[in-house]
Amino acid sequence: MDRRNVIIGMAAAGMLPMVTGVAAQDRPIEKTKLKALMGGDFATATSEVAATRATSRQAKTFAELEIEEQAAVARAFGSKPGAAGLSEKHQATLQKLQAASGAEFDRMYIDGQINGHEELLGIHKSYARSGDDPMARGASMVAVTGIQSHLVMLKSIKSTLS
Repeated sequence: MDRRNVIIGMAAAGMLPMVTGVAAQDRPIEKTKLKALMGGDFATATSEVAATRATSRQAKTFAELEIEEQAAVARAFGSKPGAAGLSEKHQATLQKLQAASGAEFDRMYIDGQINGHEELLGIHKSYARSGDDPMARGASMVAVTGIQSHLVMLKSIKSTLS
């Protein structure tokens, strides 16, 4: 794994708590934030399953990191983890993941995270350029480099799975 990318990713992850000091509010989710939050909820939901069911230590460690990071992003977006829910596509993927076990589970989880992170990368790039909420825009700016680092990590983990 490229150490520089891991270090950059960890630095970006470390910055998220600094930009998430805003308390989550109990108000409807703004439409412009919904895709980012739903993508984060998918990453969280699948990672919660992986944190207990993955057989790969690397996959479990990634899952634990992802849960914390997505919670920080949700707070920066003025929301709470899980508040946006899952799309039908993400719900179907989660159900398939829950039915898997062993090495198949690990592969499905990592593949799902790669696909989800690629989706989130575009969403956060867009919000960082043109989002209305300055706090959420800042979180998206930080998230872009974090997502890029996560993709490097995920592809490295994928290469170790049988």
